[in-house]
Amino acid sequence: PDPAADVENSQLLPNSLDFRPPEFRPSPPPAAVDPLYTPNPDGTIPGKSRCKSMGIKIKKTWKKTHRDPTDPPEEVLEALRILGYDSFRPGQAEAVMRILSGLSTLVVLPTGMGKSLCYQLPAFLYHKNSGAVSLVISPLVSLMEDQISSLPPCLKAVCVHSNLPQSQREAAMEKVKSGQAQILLLSPEALMGSGSSSRIFRDRFPPVAFACLDEAHCISQWSHNFRP
Repeated sequence: PDPAADVENSQLLPNSLDFRPPEFRPSPPPAAVDPLYTPNPDGTIPGKSRCKSMGIKIKKTWKKTHRDPTDPPEEVLEALRILGYDSFRPGQAEAVMRILSGLSTLVVLPTGMGKSLCYQLPAFLYHKNSGAVSLVISPLVSLMEDQISSLPPCLKAVCVHSNLPQSQREAAMEKVKSGQAQILLLSPEALMGSGSSSRIFRDRFPPVAFACLDEAHCISQWSHNFRP
């Protein structure tokens, strides 16, 4: 028998859907970014916060007409208007404020209810305040292209995935490193892959504000085979 075949087959487990992932040596993590708002000690969204911008702490006070402690401050509402919206839809404001406060957040909304805004607005403000980039990891390559084409004019994004030639991947990364893109969309392969893809966070990579796992319903035992 072929010894090489035995080695290959030894990687398979009884369940054909299970597999042993290849050894992965991640790049050193990029620099961290402080949240724009400080959460309360109990982890809830603050009613009064401090915004860290260019090393200066600016006290943010809420209008007396605000009754809900999760209502966003004027800075966030102004960013919403810049992005082309008059108001938040249900669930968006709380998700945005949690991300701006550095809190892990799970957003579950029906299709068309504005999940993308929940990371686009924080990405805009983090980049404005600190020059940080926001990562969006999605298994749907076609969705990446749609999201980039539908962004408001004030937001710039690039994507990196295995379908792109090396020259386009390098051009996209150069835009991120030079501060020309607020959002970097990545496929799981680009984030976890080998070779040049494993060096994404090296060589002048800017600080990362947060990472968003888009289309999270694809995370499962079979997600490594999920490619429409």
